[in-house]
Amino acid sequence: MNPSTAPLPSLALDVYLPMMKSAALITAGELGIFAALSPGPLPVEELAGRLGTSVQGTDRLCAVLTQTGYLERTPENRLRNSPHAQAWLTESGRQDWNSGLRWFGHAWQLMSGLREAVVRGSPATTLWDRMHAHPGMGQDFAAYMKDYAASVAEDVQRAIEVPATARTLLDVGGSHGLHAAAFCRRFPGLHAVIYDLPVSLTHTRNWIAGWGLADRITCREGNIVSDALPSTFDVITYFLVAHNQTDENNARIIKKLAQALNPGGRLYVYEYVREPADRHRVSSTEALAAAFDLTLLVETGTHLHTAERIQAWLSDASLEDIRRTDLQPSEKGSVFGASRPGHP
Repeated sequence: MNPSTAPLPSLALDVYLPMMKSAALITAGELGIFAALSPGPLPVEELAGRLGTSVQGTDRLCAVLTQTGYLERTPENRLRNSPHAQAWLTESGRQDWNSGLRWFGHAWQLMSGLREAVVRGSPATTLWDRMHAHPGMGQDFAAYMKDYAASVAEDVQRAIEVPATARTLLDVGGSHGLHAAAFCRRFPGLHAVIYDLPVSLTHTRNWIAGWGLADRITCREGNIVSDALPSTFDVITYFLVAHNQTDENNARIIKKLAQALNPGGRLYVYEYVREPADRHRVSSTEALAAAFDLTLLVETGTHLHTAERIQAWLSDASLEDIRRTDLQPSEKGSVFGASRPGHP
């Protein structure tokens, strides 16, 4: 098609409709619509009564959710969750992602600063400063990260080899504790330390106790950029932390972690990666990576890193046997592993 004769994009379809779909989904999660409909269909009047909302407003919101495939109407004109919503947005389904909807409500507000961040090249206020000022925001973020970790834990475990002699593990930035718990269940002789900022460990000890792992998993508060590590370890994990750090900080952190490995120990970096600028391709994976990269500009001022940079950090830290494993689907990211020379 000649570019001069190509149809103009429809602002209604490209901007307005996606905006309203997102707004409706976020609001539904905040109000608890999917949870209220999980036991079975309800007339809109009864649904509004349970939610404490107006019938008129609830009906209009549910009309958008119906048109976008998240709700259905029965022959009796009752509202019910679609199979997709029942599976992913209720406690009785495969996984309840309402934590994601709550967090995206915060992210929606953060995106109001996109123009300023693009002009400045950095956010006026970082996400971490916002969380410090608004603790509820940090709690919603932690809940979302916990649920996300649950969705990829098995994939990550399959990508990682733990030496048979390993007895100690350091989970850097593992606030939710799910990865540390998965390792301890998989290896009965393993003891883990979760190392994270104090605000990120608010509920972690209670979760660990609830899993019956308080005797094998401990929490240590600290800043990986500036503070010393508590000991040396046989395995160290650095999961989904690198994108919140600059390239320079990551290089220093990886060297610090490498020095904290016992001889023969293994360091694993789990991250989303971007293709180098000269190799960008149009795909759903790259579209998601580009969107997340732009989100980081608004939230933290950092960016996604290429696989080449991650591998360079590991190599420059004098680690060897560097391997990359891509999770499937590729949107889940990649795991990079490397060993400290020597024998346990």
